[in-house]
Amino acid sequence: MNKKQHIFLLVSLLLGLCVHAQFNAISNLKKKKIATSGVVKLDSLNIVPQSVSIKGYDTSYYYVDAVKSILLWKKHPLQDSAEIVYRIFPFKLDAQVKRFNYDSIKNNYVSQPAIFNRNGRNGNSTSLFDFGNGINYNGSFGRSLSFGNSQDAVFSSQLNLQLSGMVGDSIQIAAAITDNNIPIQPDGTTQQLNEFDRILIQFRKKGWEVNLGDIDLRQNQNYFLNFYKRLQGISYQQENRFGKNGSNKLLLSGAIAKGKFTRNVFNGLEGNQGPYRLTGANNEFYFIILAGTERVFIDGELMQRGEDQDYVINYNTAEITFTPKRMITKDK
Repeated sequence: MNKKQHIFLLVSLLLGLCVHAQFNAISNLKKKKIATSGVVKLDSLNIVPQSVSIKGYDTSYYYVDAVKSILLWKKHPLQDSAEIVYRIFPFKLDAQVKRFNYDSIKNNYVSQPAIFNRNGRNGNSTSLFDFGNGINYNGSFGRSLSFGNSQDAVFSSQLNLQLSGMVGDSIQIAAAITDNNIPIQPDGTTQQLNEFDRILIQFRKKGWEVNLGDIDLRQNQNYFLNFYKRLQGISYQQENRFGKNGSNKLLLSGAIAKGKFTRNVFNGLEGNQGPYRLTGANNEFYFIILAGTERVFIDGELMQRGEDQDYVINYNTAEITFTPKRMITKDK
């Protein structure tokens, strides 16, 4: 065999491989293995009706939806898989074909006709509140009616609302409003508290800040005049800078205190971790502690609240319990 015959044979083999590959590419015959339980998705295109065949099983074992290209097993075969052969159409028969959608047609018009009640302000709006486009808000709003055989009907409400955004062009607003008809204090078993019945609205711009509602005044940066107060009112804070290293900070507040300051000093009982009942400013036993305002010391050492820390506290019943991390004796 000479050189020309070798080249001719090589070209023939290459052409045969190309034709075979192209035939397989354009062929609509599919063969695969599928599971023999549940619903099986066969293909993304539509299946040619009456072209499905499963080796070893007749049509009493399965049902084929040619439009959705799915197979449903009526009976459960013994084998875990089966070999299926079927044919498909070259395109999807139930595919949606459109040149324009609603948005593209709407945007092609320079001016739109007048549309009444565009934002649904006459009662068709789906949102409960409307604060404008510059403010993001989320939360919940609930109303409930409860009654029983030994009590009258009670109507209760619940509001949980958070706001954040910009008012005008430069004033930043942030608000947290929670209102329940039954003031329940949070559970003091963790280091972080999610408080109930709290209203706080904050306005901020550059160097000044205004807080309205339930505010906390805290001063612990200096050695003298340290204080922490939980109040209801208004506070104004402004900071001015003088040069690179100088600054002046002004804080003005007008509010009323939400509670009374009380100190409880007692000796522990040997082996008794609690609960220890606390007393109020007038030695009363039934009162509510403002959440997060307590400071607990054992022999002059400040304790940390939490189940994995030193103590837990029930703000509603004014009871404190110490964890095994801090063992209580009669000398504590």
